[in-house]
Amino acid sequence: MRDPGDGFRLNNELGGLMEIRSGRIPAPGDSYMDEIEKAGRAAKAKASAQMRLSNLDTPEALTLHQKLMGWYVHELDRQSENRVEMAMDEDFYDHIQWTDEEVAVLQARGQAPLVFNVTQTTINWVLGTQRRMPRDFRVLPRRKEGGKSAQRKSELLKHVGDENRSDFEWSEAFQMAVRAGLGWMECGQGRPEEGIKVYDRHEDWRSMLWDSTSRRYDLLDARYLFRTKWLDEDIAAALWSKRKGVIGRSAASTLLGFYDTDEMGDQAMDSQEAAYFRDAMGTARTSQFGINRQRVRVIECWFKLVDKKAMVIKGGQFSGELFDEWSPGHWSEISNGFATVTARPMEVIHVALMTDSGLLDLRPSPYRHNRYPFTPVWGYRRRRDGMPYGMIRGIRDIQRDLNKRASKALHHLSSTRVVINENSVPTEGIDTIRDEAARPDAVLVWKGIAPPDIQTDTNLAAAHVEMMSRDGEMIQQIGGVTDENLGRRTNASSGIAIQRRQDQGALSTSMFFENMRLSRSIHGEKQMVLVETYYDEKDEFRITDSRGNPDFRPINDGDPANAIAEFKADFIISEDDWRASARQAQAEALLELAKQLAQTAPQLVVGMLDLIVEALDVPKRDELVKRIRSVTGQSDPDADPDNPDPETLAQQQAQAEQSAMAKRAAEAELGAKEADARKKLAEAMKIERGATTDVIEQLRGAMEVAVQIAGASVVAEAADRVLAEARNEAAGQVMPAPAPQPTPAM
Repeated sequence: MRDPGDGFRLNNELGGLMEIRSGRIPAPGDSYMDEIEKAGRAAKAKASAQMRLSNLDTPEALTLHQKLMGWYVHELDRQSENRVEMAMDEDFYDHIQWTDEEVAVLQARGQAPLVFNVTQTTINWVLGTQRRMPRDFRVLPRRKEGGKSAQRKSELLKHVGDENRSDFEWSEAFQMAVRAGLGWMECGQGRPEEGIKVYDRHEDWRSMLWDSTSRRYDLLDARYLFRTKWLDEDIAAALWSKRKGVIGRSAASTLLGFYDTDEMGDQAMDSQEAAYFRDAMGTARTSQFGINRQRVRVIECWFKLVDKKAMVIKGGQFSGELFDEWSPGHWSEISNGFATVTARPMEVIHVALMTDSGLLDLRPSPYRHNRYPFTPVWGYRRRRDGMPYGMIRGIRDIQRDLNKRASKALHHLSSTRVVINENSVPTEGIDTIRDEAARPDAVLVWKGIAPPDIQTDTNLAAAHVEMMSRDGEMIQQIGGVTDENLGRRTNASSGIAIQRRQDQGALSTSMFFENMRLSRSIHGEKQMVLVETYYDEKDEFRITDSRGNPDFRPINDGDPANAIAEFKADFIISEDDWRASARQAQAEALLELAKQLAQTAPQLVVGMLDLIVEALDVPKRDELVKRIRSVTGQSDPDADPDNPDPETLAQQQAQAEQSAMAKRAAEAELGAKEADARKKLAEAMKIERGATTDVIEQLRGAMEVAVQIAGASVVAEAADRVLAEARNEAAGQVMPAPAPQPTPAM
């Protein structure tokens, strides 16, 4: 059983969870792997000696802490401008589209700060499309003998997704990518005591900083990655009891209220923390009991260090992975001679937990995939500096203009302008005239020389309304979500025109879905390694079918088909077209093809009926396809032919039995027909023999008469020819006609 180590973790509700293992399980290769084992123990002992808690205050540790904090502060300053823009983009989605200064000016003017949030409708279409997008994946083996194990891993990964509600976590990450430009997914070792060995969840972009010099989508070229969390001082002291001094120096006293931010954070990162201690006016929240809650910012840093003697698997199906003493698969490959362990220089991921005052913990990464546990889900990225931004960035100014036009139009329609003579009314009566003129039922009694001139700007209000409608159309054009995508009636009357406009709108937003597809693939590769690492004991998990019926699958029970850690596998994303309109058009084309084939070759339609139903968006589609294939005898084209599932095996066995029965019936029918034919042939031959005898008897009588007339020699020669022809005719043969002979003299 794996030893979780000595408590290197932040619990699930507070942040990342990391458990370091120690010790090693017995392995079959121990008898002849002494040298490799010694080298592994020496390398790990060296790393452990350098990373122990007792050494976190050495000059080397202090130098490392200073370097990490320097990276952190630099990235906070480097990304601060774009982070402000990302926070503003999310505010626009949440109806916060006026600044505090603008609201104050409008209120002083008597103008309402209206918000007509057309942007949210555009974003919601993209988010709703993602939730309807069909998602599936497959696990493929690297070796033929690992086929059944790969199938079991595929089921296990779906079980892990159900445990962690991964679909909802991915939706949250995708939502951040569309709105702000960047979302994050995290996977790692879970809490075995809670039944979750591998966790899978999203992380807010506000808590994350990354190496801004990185250009790769998967951040493989990034040197470091940061995540921050605010913890109560007493909780942090309980988690790192040996570092209470560092935690105490870093805790910010909040007895009189939390200050807005410090140099270790920004507004986007600390907005929620500041809102807890201060109200909207910036005043500290107080009560008769006070808010005596001291908080500390904990910074989690994943970074790369060069290990000159990293133990790496060379060869075999686990080639390139860091050697794991707990892995049965690693030991099996080494024992069977497929792989070796080599010590070579390599960048190894490390993780540090720290505050601005010092280190709390420092260790190598517990994950043998040697990659960051965080996977970014990008929206758009600026080519100039690689900073992310979302869909709202491009339509934010148009949305702001639309709100201002609406506010001004309403102000013009509800305002009345009065022009009066300077000396015709006293100064104290001007406010009375203004209020009365603004009423729709105003009554103005005038005794002056000239009546007041009451004016309204209805024409100007109409111009603002016209600009509003153009702003709404411009948001659709730039956002890519047209009225056809939203299901609204337009001037496109034909189905083809509607479909083309829907495709045009869908293509303009396709980058977000393609980015998410790539992120799911990268994240799945990491998750696959975690499953192969931590699911190494005998266990049983539950899966459900499309009808919600439970089924239980054993793992690591001694059967190679259920071995999880023995074989390496690859994670493959398989997604249908995410556009509902495109899937519908493809299904209609398939149905039209089936109608045409049914007129000439109906047997072909029966053979492809399961594929036609599989392409339709109908309830219980999987169950319908399964029943159709059971009737037609078709097999699943996506199934592994070398490792069929039990249902496929039963179906193949039933088909084999039916084929054998049909073959025996055909053989019996053929045998009966052959016997009948032989009987009829024998009767025919008997009749033919009788006919031949009658012919010969008749010929004999005729020859006796001919001898008396023509002579014996002539008659004998002719008789031979006649008898031969008679026999051939009775036997069904045709003989060539004899050459004419001269008639002898009498």
